[in-house]
Amino acid sequence: MRKIIFLLFISIFINCSTDSKDNLLSLFVITEELEVGENRVVLTVLDENGKTLTNGLKFYFREFGNEKKTEITSKNISNWPPNRKVFVTNINFDKVGYWEFLVESSNGGAKATINVKEDSKTVGVGDSIDPIYTPSLDKYKISDITTDINPNPDFYSYSLDSALLEGKPFFITFSTPGLCVTGTCSPQLEELKEISKFYDEAIIIHVEIWQNFKEVMQKGDLSLGILNDSVKKFGIETEPWTFLIDEDGMIIKRYQGFVEFSELQKDYDYVNN
Repeated sequence: MRKIIFLLFISIFINCSTDSKDNLLSLFVITEELEVGENRVVLTVLDENGKTLTNGLKFYFREFGNEKKTEITSKNISNWPPNRKVFVTNINFDKVGYWEFLVESSNGGAKATINVKEDSKTVGVGDSIDPIYTPSLDKYKISDITTDINPNPDFYSYSLDSALLEGKPFFITFSTPGLCVTGTCSPQLEELKEISKFYDEAIIIHVEIWQNFKEVMQKGDLSLGILNDSVKKFGIETEPWTFLIDEDGMIIKRYQGFVEFSELQKDYDYVNN
C-alpha cells in the first residue's frame, strides 16, 4: 500500500509564494486543497525577518494572467500555534486553473500563486459522507485509538457511522497528537474540547491518522504508518483536518490546519439554526 508522509505545512508554508522585488514581504497561502466553489483560505504575511505582519495590509485575488483583481474585504485574524497570526477568508473560485493572491502595504507587496482544481483530493463542502466505521470505545481501549495524552473519552464514544444515525450536526477531526509534524494537532484538540464543554450535546469524533501509531512511535518511522480507512476515504494527506457535517451527512465546512474555537462555534451555531 502506498505510504503517505504527512508534511510540515505551517512553519514552512509549502504553497507557492513570490516575494516583492525589494524582498520586504512574503505572502503564503497555507491552504493547499482548493477547488471550484467556496473555499476557506488561510493566508499569512511575513516581513524580511520572518515576523508575521497584520497591520496596514490589503489583500486581493485574481485569475492568473488577468489584470483585474478583487479585493478581499471580509477576513478575520486567527491565532495559530505556536505563535503565528493568519488571515482567514472565504473565496468562491468560478474556474479551474491558476489564481493569484496579492498583498499590498506601504512597505511593498507580494503575491502567491495557487492551483484551483475541479475537485480536490480531500472531500469538500457539499459532499455526502459514507457511513464509515471509525475506531471507537465500543471495540477498543482508549489508549489503542488515540495518541492524545489527555483524551476526552466523548471523542471516541461514537464511530462515524453511528454519529450519522443521530441525525444532527457533528464534528470529525483527523490528527495525530503524538506524531504531529505540524505542531497543531494537540492545540486543535484542545479547541474542540472547549467546544465540547460549551455544547454538552455536541458530537465530536477524533480519528488518528495511523492505525498502527504505536509501532510508528516505537520505531520512529512515519513510513511504516498504515492509514486509518476513514483517512483514505476522506482523501487526507496533511494534518490536522476538521469537518463539520450536518444532520443529513453532508459536509458544511472543512478546515485544513488549525481552526480556533470562535470559528468553530460560529459555524456550529449557524448549522444548528
